[in-house]
Amino acid sequence: MRKLGMGVIGVGIMGDYHARVYSELRNTKLIAVADLIEKRARKVAQKYGVKKVYTDYRKLIEDSEIEGVSVATPDFTHYKPVIACLEAGKHVLVEKPLTTDLKEADKIIEAAKKSEAKLMVNYSHRWLPAYFQAHQVIEEGQIGEAVMSYARKNDTIYVPTRMLGWAEKSSSAMFLSAHDIDLVRWYLKSEAEEVYANAVFKVLKNRGIDTPDCIQAQVKFKSGAIATFESAWIYPNTFPTMTDSFIEVVGTKGVIHLERKKEQIEIATEKAFQTPRNLLTFPILGKLQGAFSLSLSHFVDCILEDKKPYVSGEDGREVTKILCSIHKSIKEGKPVKLLN
Repeated sequence: MRKLGMGVIGVGIMGDYHARVYSELRNTKLIAVADLIEKRARKVAQKYGVKKVYTDYRKLIEDSEIEGVSVATPDFTHYKPVIACLEAGKHVLVEKPLTTDLKEADKIIEAAKKSEAKLMVNYSHRWLPAYFQAHQVIEEGQIGEAVMSYARKNDTIYVPTRMLGWAEKSSSAMFLSAHDIDLVRWYLKSEAEEVYANAVFKVLKNRGIDTPDCIQAQVKFKSGAIATFESAWIYPNTFPTMTDSFIEVVGTKGVIHLERKKEQIEIATEKAFQTPRNLLTFPILGKLQGAFSLSLSHFVDCILEDKKPYVSGEDGREVTKILCSIHKSIKEGKPVKLLN
């Protein structure tokens, strides 16, 4: 069996997952990792038996053994490594969102067209069984035409204050709503034409982190459907899960609810009550399983079998367009029309 040579740029929380999956898949070989923090890169490399470690991602891209690259740097830093990979003919899987700037997204799409390399945005939630089944139900017309959606994804305050060192360069919408926006676009089968958003700046700003505590955005789609996207990251750390997630899709003949506050397991001990999340990533018999692994495996199959990725660069661009419009609406205090 041919093994695809893979590299990972950025080996923080998500990049570590990418490295692990590529070290475990039967048809991939993890060749190298790159990170600005050499100690972190070497720790991940040692964990997964990787000999090549770089602090300059350009050196990783120059490695002839590497055919595909995962870019898992902070969301506002995706542009340069993604462009460099594509220009070098490397296949790219980039963590969500594609970029936080629409002009950068346009340049990436253009670079992907010029290159024969595959480009996929890792909106891995599409591989969650319930979310995928919801799409099938909508495609089959079981709830009629999808006309309204509400999506909530809220985190505990641990995330912007302790887990991320760059929260003020992002927002709850960029970090959390990106997945929901991709899913709702997928469900509504339409593109956005207008956004009106509001935000609250209190808790985090008082802690010296200049980013919204919470955001609500209403989006009107070309089909006439409407959707509300809610994101916050100031839940108390006593909340039993790091993320509170819910999606509703209302159709002309039915409704779908997708609740992910808990995932089929509750654990009560003398110390705490927990509802661990395990559908995206969970180790079984020593290997990482779940929707995240499935999305990476799909990317690898697309390279080896010359198929179009299920989540394209264009999908990523549309999500970025909505996210950028949300922030523009917050800044201007009025609805924003989306341009192509």
